[in-house]
Amino acid sequence: MSSALKTPITPAAFSALPTRAQLRRVEQLARQALPLFGLHPASAIKLLNYSENATWLITPPSGPRRVLRINRPGYHPRNYIATELSWVRALKRDTSILTAEPLPGLDGELVQHVWHPAVPEPRHCVLMTFVEGTEPDDTNRLASFALLGEVTAQLHRHAAGWKPDHPILRERWDFDTMVGPSGHWGRWENGLGMTPAKKKHLARVLPVIRRRVDKIGYDRARFGLIHADLRAANLLVHDGQVAVIDFDDCGHSWFIYDLAAALSFIETHPDVPAYIDAWLGGYTRQRRLSKQEIAEIPTFIMLRRMLLVAWIGSHADTAQAQAMGPKYTTDTCDLADAYLSRFN
Repeated sequence: MSSALKTPITPAAFSALPTRAQLRRVEQLARQALPLFGLHPASAIKLLNYSENATWLITPPSGPRRVLRINRPGYHPRNYIATELSWVRALKRDTSILTAEPLPGLDGELVQHVWHPAVPEPRHCVLMTFVEGTEPDDTNRLASFALLGEVTAQLHRHAAGWKPDHPILRERWDFDTMVGPSGHWGRWENGLGMTPAKKKHLARVLPVIRRRVDKIGYDRARFGLIHADLRAANLLVHDGQVAVIDFDDCGHSWFIYDLAAALSFIETHPDVPAYIDAWLGGYTRQRRLSKQEIAEIPTFIMLRRMLLVAWIGSHADTAQAQAMGPKYTTDTCDLADAYLSRFN
């Protein structure tokens, strides 16, 4: 390890580093975490994903592969992460849904706290079993959305009946926490390519969305614990079995919002109506949705789209945000026009 990676760094200096340089430092933090879980310090480490968190594939000299997640600082408190892991464990215990199982450290705790001078803040980290599989075939999106709908309904059915022996502490995903001034993912007004004209244009949809989601209400039949990011990218298929991964955004929201999440980044695709029908077909085989929820699907798609404008603006240095670029904001204005012509 270079001497530079042993020198303490401030949060501002770390944020200013290029992504590749940040990852070199976070890898040192990941290696620091290995002994906490009883893993060999010489284990091979390979980056799987770097977005909200850094997720690494760990291959020890002997024994099974594992997945180590280094959490983004300040995103989830420790007890919120513990709730996420409790739900994942309950799903594995109570249902046929496959998940990556959280594994405890040597001290018996699922959430470990690790620090290294290469990064500015201590981080929470979690170790999980490695789940074999690949994302559903992108050439058959209708089948993928039907599968997403069915799996999502199974999650919702479990969540609605789950009675843990501790409070369910997770973020709330509602109008204010998504697109309000203090939204979880930043302000939509700071989306890439945002101009005063686009800001004024998009602001028109907000009162309409708020009025319509308030009519849906917060009854337990419609609002509860959801995955909140159950896209095809978070399904793994292997030998006919399906696993759900990445519960990092799970929280309290409308059940129908998970359909909007499934359509993330492709909301303007011409086949979206067919994808919705496929998702609903899969979902309603497992769980009922009211006519009012189904009627408001465009509202939740618009709400999710506005949230993603905020996410892209606050994560402008990530590969996904850069791939979307300013065009995502421009296309959101077109989506807003279509939404208002129908609902305003």
